[in-house]
Amino acid sequence: MARKHKQHYILTKTAEHDFREARQWSLSRWGSELTKQYFTDLHKSAENIAQNYKRIASMEHVADATELSVHPVREHYLVYVPISGKRIVIVALIRQTRDVPTIIQASGFMIQRQLKESFKKLALGAIPNLKK
Repeated sequence: MARKHKQHYILTKTAEHDFREARQWSLSRWGSELTKQYFTDLHKSAENIAQNYKRIASMEHVADATELSVHPVREHYLVYVPISGKRIVIVALIRQTRDVPTIIQASGFMIQRQLKESFKKLALGAIPNLKK
């Protein structure tokens, strides 16, 4: 039996919704094969960011927010916050053609609430803390 790979990123409920919406849009436009490759690229990029965020240049200016980091991946921005070791919380997935600062500002309260929930789950052990 294959050992399950531990993800180095956590998705907030908002980010989960963003990913589902992007997947539906992609499937309707590109079909399953291209959508699968696109989301594989998003996953690999999220893993790379989580494990190397201290060495990766963020685009905070795109978000107009000091605590949030932004990284372009293909046609989207991953909006995230480093939380521990080699772990990040992805708070949003936003198409690069959209007004990122306005979206983040409008979602600010929800982002903060969901980040608090993620930190609490991590502290309580509901989300495994990665040692590596």
